[in-house]
Amino acid sequence: MKLTSEQINKIDIILEKLGLDFLDFKLEIKDHIACQVEEEMELNQSDFNEALLLVLKQWEQKLVLSESVFISNKRTFPKIVINQLFKRFLIYNIALVVSFLFGILTFNNFLKDFENELFTKSFRWIFIFCFFIFSALKFKIYQGKFKTSYSYMFNQNFWLLTIYFVFVFLWNSSFMNFISFSLLIAVSPFLIYSFYKHQHFINKYQLV
Repeated sequence: MKLTSEQINKIDIILEKLGLDFLDFKLEIKDHIACQVEEEMELNQSDFNEALLLVLKQWEQKLVLSESVFISNKRTFPKIVINQLFKRFLIYNIALVVSFLFGILTFNNFLKDFENELFTKSFRWIFIFCFFIFSALKFKIYQGKFKTSYSYMFNQNFWLLTIYFVFVFLWNSSFMNFISFSLLIAVSPFLIYSFYKHQHFINKYQLV
């Protein structure tokens, strides 16, 4: 038994009230819940409201709001969202730590006495160029007004890049430049990947 548009919209509203505001997660979960409701209505001859309550009960543990210091200390997320984001942020944080340690070890072992004005100026221009490019990508995401888990990840990484940008100009040293360069190399792939996945999902969603 296929659900009507009104019934599907009701599921959508419920998920939003439960804090599921990332469009990619919400559409995927809504599709699963709608299919389960249809099966319940067909197998047990239940009406929509009864079937929906039963299915939501099965999803209760996955949709309960939780906190995670690894993802954000400012808001809560449904548990299923935290579990998915945690996997991405774990890989991301490991890459940052490895890049940071690699930068420190390389500088201390090979570049401790390295002072080069040309390198400093070149690096700053590279950083400014990258920051400008990623700022343009952030503006494009903002203009779209769609929120996905990938746009959230992009924003988190972008603000970290902004902190590096400030440090580069406040702390003028070869050490800081080299460490920031190492972190820039680590952060950039995540920013590019997040932007690509966000846009790919939005393009697909708008074609539906």
